[in-house]
Amino acid sequence: MRSLRYPIAAVAAVAVIAGPGTASAQTTAGACTVTPAVAGASGADVCQKGRDLFSLLVPQIGVALSGGNTIVGEGGTLGGWGKRMLQLRLSAVDGRVPANDVPVRVTGPAVASDFGASRVPVPMPSIDAAVGLFKGVPFGLTNVGGVDVLLGATYLPAIQASDFELTPTGSNLAFSYGVRVGALQESSLVPGVSVSFMRRKLPTMNFGYGSSNDTLRIENFALTSNALRLAASKRFLVFGIAAGVGRDQIDGTSSLRAAVNEQILSTNQRFSGTLPNLRTTVSRNTAFVNASLNLLILRLIGEYGWSSQGESLNTLNTFGAHQANERYRYGSLGLTVRF
Repeated sequence: MRSLRYPIAAVAAVAVIAGPGTASAQTTAGACTVTPAVAGASGADVCQKGRDLFSLLVPQIGVALSGGNTIVGEGGTLGGWGKRMLQLRLSAVDGRVPANDVPVRVTGPAVASDFGASRVPVPMPSIDAAVGLFKGVPFGLTNVGGVDVLLGATYLPAIQASDFELTPTGSNLAFSYGVRVGALQESSLVPGVSVSFMRRKLPTMNFGYGSSNDTLRIENFALTSNALRLAASKRFLVFGIAAGVGRDQIDGTSSLRAAVNEQILSTNQRFSGTLPNLRTTVSRNTAFVNASLNLLILRLIGEYGWSSQGESLNTLNTFGAHQANERYRYGSLGLTVRF
């Protein structure tokens, strides 16, 4: 039997965003059930393994979804009504997925197993847009209080690694929205500084882990990221730099369905296990740096970021030397056009 795997208002924003690195983190779920009903078949082991797998994957997928800078390479607002920007971006987290076959059963207590961990990039392609609404109020060599509306769409690719798979259940696209408020508008002498908020969603998906005839699937997985960012940028002829800090609130929901083959009283039986209403909520700090190169009407941007370790999500099972909600590194490539 085998199976189952981010002037004064800006200063205030820094205090909120770069506050304590940890916050409440938890994975909750409904009651575990097993069919057919057999004496001793509580499903404690299979449900615990599904819960721990969920706890491992939610934070790193959330970091990939949030990324670093709301608009890579940008620190200020666009500068007024009708100005627009479009950006293609590919972000990826240096992530981990389970690597080992582990035993799973429906009878007896939950047993600690080591899923191992394979290093796998978790990619997240997206398209983002910004539209200027308000230029802001003149203040010396700059403007203060400019406003942009932010829109986006995230594309979810299928991922397969070893016995692990991730596939969208319907559309590969999900839409995002947000707002950016300028503290300083970039000029020849003044850097651009802004605070932004972006709510991103992931297309609904399934991911699973299996071996032989046993399977463990996390179904109808939905994830939302609320990303608060403080960013600054400055251009120097054809080159540009940007940097910032942020806070991510990541919320993932799903349910578990498992099929387990086990021998009961010398008889091979196939069991179905369910664990409804799985939910993991975590908060994490992030920091990032950007570098850009102007190519006529296009800008090519690279980003490198750090997402700090969040409060531990306690798991019975282990993942090699790694743990749920640990720190992650991420990177992004972006191509931007303004019009």
